[in-house]
Amino acid sequence: MAGMNGGRQTVDDKRRTTMERLANPVWAALTSGQRHLARELGAMLHYEPDVAPFCAVPEDGMFVPEHDLARLGGDVYFVGAIPAVPEGWQLNELGGVLQMVYRGGPVAPPPGEGIAELDALDPAMQALTAIAFPGYFRARTGTMGRYLGIHDAGRLIALCGERMDFGTLREVSAVCTHPGYTGRGHARLLVQHIMHGMQRQGVTPMLHVGARNGRAIALYEALGFERNGVLRHARLAARP
Repeated sequence: MAGMNGGRQTVDDKRRTTMERLANPVWAALTSGQRHLARELGAMLHYEPDVAPFCAVPEDGMFVPEHDLARLGGDVYFVGAIPAVPEGWQLNELGGVLQMVYRGGPVAPPPGEGIAELDALDPAMQALTAIAFPGYFRARTGTMGRYLGIHDAGRLIALCGERMDFGTLREVSAVCTHPGYTGRGHARLLVQHIMHGMQRQGVTPMLHVGARNGRAIALYEALGFERNGVLRHARLAARP
């Protein structure tokens, strides 16, 4: 019985740790699977600006002094844990972000025809994502994971890849299709490819999507993702 209880405690502890990491995803990534990408700034951790515009604090509401904020050098985004900042700094709350985690079974290998592995520094990725979510995909975001795309006459028209990495959990990201090519199943196919690749590595897919983006949420739920909760999302503007 002691062994069984100990096993149950271990499972519960792992579940609790996972939930804590999901509640502060940028911090979780920069202290685990992407520790090599982390840059320290006082109590904060952040990615290089040309990799991703995200910064993190270890706890929600933690006060960050002005001399650390001034060294960030530009606008940054916080997800989950939002800091307290000195008077004169502008921290703008954006729409909530719905976090979703894949809870389904094995993803069958999807059709591979027309799917291209993209170069990590392909500027076409930044150009396409600028239509859907400008400012989030940077020149070296493609180095954070694997990115796949679909082309039409040499033009990138759909994209999906991997961004934040917790080691056992990895984020499906940059899911976008050019407005002239929507409704053809491109996004679903690319997400399935990325999910399948993650599962082959023993990684659980997760993602973040605008809490009001009903169309995207419906797609992800159809693919087996479940809602894990809505996270706060804020942009810290550089002080004038």
